[in-house]
Amino acid sequence: MNIQSKPAPPKPMARKKSPVNAAYEDKAKDMVRDAMKAQGVTVDQLTERLAAIGIEMSSGGVANKISRGGFSSAFLLQCMAALDIELAPKDK
Repeated sequence: MNIQSKPAPPKPMARKKSPVNAAYEDKAKDMVRDAMKAQGVTVDQLTERLAAIGIEMSSGGVANKISRGGFSSAFLLQCMAALDIELAPKDK
């Protein structure tokens, strides 16, 4: 009986290192920044608007999330809602 060893499975690539994910994270970051710029909204003002819809974060936290770009789709939708931009259908 000839037993051949199987090659080790490939190691998964970290999500952050995936070029596809990085490209979409940049698009999301640009979407928030462009929306803020179009309305003349600062990070402090966005933070206040987020607080008005129940999202309590510091201005620094909001700025960090946006600069990193690796935020959740929920945060993207929250920012858009705070900026009165509707990306998702209304709740049913």
